[in-house]
Amino acid sequence: MKVNKDPEVLESVLQDESGMKGRAAGLVRPASAADVAELVAQCAADSTRLLPIGCQTATTGAAVPLDDLVVSLTGMTGVVDIDRDRKIAEVLPGTITWDLKQTVADEGLYYPPDPTSEKECTIGGNVVCNASGARSFRWGMTAPWVEGIEVVTGKGETHRFFRRSMDKNTAGYGPFHDPVSLFVGSEGTLGVVTRIWVRLIDDPGPFYAFVVFFDSLENALQTAVGYRTARLAPSPRCCELFDGEALRIFSTHPKAPAVPDTAGAALYLEFDANDRDLEQIISQDLAPLSTHGALVDDTMVGENLGEKALIRELRHHIPETCNSLAAQHHKTGGLKVSSEFCVPPDKILEMMAFVEKTATEHGPDLLVRYGHIGNGHPHIFTRGKNAAEVASLKQLAATWCKKAVSLGGTVSGEHGIGKTRTYLLPIQYPPQIIDAMKAVKRVFDPAGIFAVGNVFSGDVFSGDGP
Repeated sequence: MKVNKDPEVLESVLQDESGMKGRAAGLVRPASAADVAELVAQCAADSTRLLPIGCQTATTGAAVPLDDLVVSLTGMTGVVDIDRDRKIAEVLPGTITWDLKQTVADEGLYYPPDPTSEKECTIGGNVVCNASGARSFRWGMTAPWVEGIEVVTGKGETHRFFRRSMDKNTAGYGPFHDPVSLFVGSEGTLGVVTRIWVRLIDDPGPFYAFVVFFDSLENALQTAVGYRTARLAPSPRCCELFDGEALRIFSTHPKAPAVPDTAGAALYLEFDANDRDLEQIISQDLAPLSTHGALVDDTMVGENLGEKALIRELRHHIPETCNSLAAQHHKTGGLKVSSEFCVPPDKILEMMAFVEKTATEHGPDLLVRYGHIGNGHPHIFTRGKNAAEVASLKQLAATWCKKAVSLGGTVSGEHGIGKTRTYLLPIQYPPQIIDAMKAVKRVFDPAGIFAVGNVFSGDVFSGDGP
């Protein structure tokens, strides 16, 4: 297989959406699982480090090479088969997630995971970082939709693992009952995923989309908690937050509607039509929110495909703009420092109050809170203008994550750990658990060639670092 070492070509694969930039020893583009297996076997023999990538939409540095041979899977594309009866699609890892969704839609089927970057990211990338999206509020993350995977492990061996459908299983340690789960979210550290089988559902039918403005962030949060705890009904397909700063970014989009002067926050909601027209949805689902501080008369409505696509575009505009604001400072050592902890629904208000208090004390020049609040999983964006500010903001992010873990939450609700968040892993897990994870990596990757620097800092084989 040809290794491309052209500096101009390599320049195109040196960074992801984190702003971190690395170095590549070369670039290969396998066309099949057999190519991948041959490559991995050779690299294991030569101790050549490999970094599998898709379209590099990762936000954590996971797709940034550190003198690795970059293995681009973007040439392995296509939906191989759709089993209409079992509602299973077989798909290659370089397939754009949106293309998968459109292909199965032609069969009257639906693939629920919807990462914000679904028109740019690959299904393989979604699997290895366990991606989620707005509709994770109803349908969950990528993991439960992965029925099986084909993966090339560290000796160049190709394995296929599938979910087991029996009611009971007591064979061995619990985490190994379902090998698929080992690889979903493994961030490329255990092998190269070369084929995926995903579960589908019947088309759930039409829906209406809304951006509902609220008079305060607290009232928007209270409403989100109400949906998550079933205190408010009916439950929407998604429940996404825009705080005041996010609304200011929202309003910079050329197609954005006017944001009410009295709006302190907003929620992006999608409600099933269920044979109801728009007026019925507004009267039954939205009007009651006025008692919770919603500015119902100013609601942005998505009724047709174009209007609904615009709302999604406006949602995507927020992280895109945040990335651009951080990129302005890359030359001076600046970076974005984003947090996306997740806490139980009944802890959202306490967690967000803690973020507000500590951010005020710390004084970042920009704080943007947006995203999957219905899941207790807000994205919080800050940016450091230089290395010292980045280090200080990482300490603040660690403070937030410690609080989230103390409330029964996690340091990462999606995106994973990558290379930029390895300092957060010990906040959640004691050394014994991290050592067990490293031991698993050593079994599947005995030569230590896969995605070095992802998940763990230091040398996995020496025991240094978390």
